[in-house]
Amino acid sequence: MNETSDPTTLGEAFVSESRRQLAESVALIRHCLGQLDDDEVWRRPRDDMNSIANLLLHLAGNLRQRFQAVISGDPDDRNRFGEFTERSAIPKADLLGRFEDSAGKADAALAKLAPEQLVETRRYMLLAGSEEKSVLGIVIQALTHLNGHAQEILHLTRMQLGDRYAFRQPGGVPPEMRTNRG
Repeated sequence: MNETSDPTTLGEAFVSESRRQLAESVALIRHCLGQLDDDEVWRRPRDDMNSIANLLLHLAGNLRQRFQAVISGDPDDRNRFGEFTERSAIPKADLLGRFEDSAGKADAALAKLAPEQLVETRRYMLLAGSEEKSVLGIVIQALTHLNGHAQEILHLTRMQLGDRYAFRQPGGVPPEMRTNRG
């Protein structure tokens, strides 16, 4: 068996890449929030759409449920309905703190995963009932969900800021090659 087909090496590589993906989504969300004020994070494009604040509450709840409750076995205290109906104008710093706390605990749960645990299954509640899924599948779903909402937050931020939006630059790009696009 060569190194790339070793399940332990493959499992370790999956966990490492999952942690990198989690950090990248958190960094994108942090970048967007750094450009918005408290009122802007609560602004809704339309009444039937989510604010960035509600998305942060939702992501914090989702990460907490998937990584702490489902994967790590902690009690599930999620209030999904409340994530979307909250309107109390919680300050941006508090929202970001809640989100980053959940993301940090998700990263810690990933760091503790042994490769053989990725094929174990867990049962958890969804809107349509309960489901049993592998830990690997739960991680993939949670990170895909996070990245989708991170892109939504990016879009909402750009819609609000227009030309004032400051683009992120990839690491290592020389100053003379930096643009306001990318």
